[in-house]
Amino acid sequence: MESWPKLLHPWQDEPIDYRCAAMRFSREPGQAAPGIVLPDRIARAAPRRRAEWLAGRRCASEALRLLTGQGACPGMASDRSPLWPDGIVGSISHSGDVAIAIAARAGACRGIGVDIERLMDGQGASEVASEALTPRERRRLGNDPFSVTLAFSAKESLFKALHPLLRRPMSFQLSELVAWNGQGTARLRLVEGLSSEFPAGREIEVRFARFGDLLLTRVLIPA
Repeated sequence: MESWPKLLHPWQDEPIDYRCAAMRFSREPGQAAPGIVLPDRIARAAPRRRAEWLAGRRCASEALRLLTGQGACPGMASDRSPLWPDGIVGSISHSGDVAIAIAARAGACRGIGVDIERLMDGQGASEVASEALTPRERRRLGNDPFSVTLAFSAKESLFKALHPLLRRPMSFQLSELVAWNGQGTARLRLVEGLSSEFPAGREIEVRFARFGDLLLTRVLIPA
């Protein structure tokens, strides 16, 4: 069963004004909402991929409507990242049958990234840890499902927040989770320098929230 995108606001003390919308969607793609046109490469994709893309764009359109009063569907760049309207930064994510999108005005922040993941089990955490965690993280976090899911999701959010600024490939080894607390705040530290603005050792705040078996993370690059 599908649901319409709904406003989601898990953190009450955010430093900027943005809008976040989420929805559950069917594994089979339904009809595209008005104003949403499938790119050729998505139209040719498997049904599951089309359903994910449509759900993500529906959430993005609703986040934009809530933020600006006008819904719009972000296009798709050659690297498959979303193309947001001028003056807007945003991010889209999906996991299983849930999609989410976040949008903010570019004057309020320079980059924003969101990611949603299902909490891993022990086997999944072990497999992901070997690929997505630095050696130091693996020693500290082991294969703890929550810690590994948080590290993985936080890094995904970081990639999305930095991509519009740096336009360069980034691996999971470029950052590591160094701290988190019970109030939904965590920190990533850059292991390697990405630019003069983002040198090795710089720490970046992450917000996270848990919804049942789902974990949501958000990274914000201030203006």
